[in-house]
This record gives sequence, C-alpha cells and structure tokens, in this order.
Amino acid sequence: MNKLFAILLMAIMVTSCTKTETIATPAQTIITSDSSQFSGRLKVVVLDGTNNNAQINGAQVFLYPSYEDLKRNFYLNTISTVSGTADFGFILQGNYYLRAQSGTKSDTNVVQVLGQKTITRTMIVRQ
Repeated sequence: MNKLFAILLMAIMVTSCTKTETIATPAQTIITSDSSQFSGRLKVVVLDGTNNNAQINGAQVFLYPSYEDLKRNFYLNTISTVSGTADFGFILQGNYYLRAQSGTKSDTNVVQVLGQKTITRTMIVRQ
C-alpha cells in the first residue's frame, strides 16, 4: 500500500511540475520599403545641445498623431536612436509631433511626412 501511494505521489509531482513556455513580445516591424503614394519615410537625428551637438545613441524618440496626444503622452510609436538616428520607416503622410528624450534632456518638434519622400528631422536635446 505504501509503495502504491509513493508511486501515485511521484506521478502527481512529475505531471504537475511541467515547464511553462514564456511567449516573447515580438519586436515591432519597421517598414523599410514601400511603393505606396500615401506614405513617406521618417528619420530623426538626435543631437546633444550641451556637448558640441554630438549625436546621441540610445535616446528615445516618440511619435504622436496630435498635439493633444503629445500633452497626454499617448504616442503611436517610440524608437531608440542607433548612431544618433531613429528610423520610423514608412508611415502614412500627415503631420506628426515628435519628442526626443535623453535622460532629463528633451526636445519637441513638428514634422510633415510627405508621400514617397524621406523626411529627416534634426532634434537638439537640452536641459
């Protein structure tokens, strides 16, 4: 009887302690090739205004569809700079608000994305 109980207890422990899978959050896809006449490419260069306008790696750039969303901090997308540049890829044409932030320094700007054009906006972060 004790052996049967031990086997049953062992079976319960083995089946109840199974490995759970963790589902990784997929990275957002940036569209780098588009033939649509209604979208344009947006790149943002972030410079440090207190350090001879050096490009900043790892700065966060936020993209907002309206001024109200900027005030409430409801952004469409955020990208970290690589070699000082944040590439949002192709987005629908229109007017957008940008906020670049590096530590406590930030800058806010407006950009108009035009169809079939690459727009590069330079932002200078200062305290």
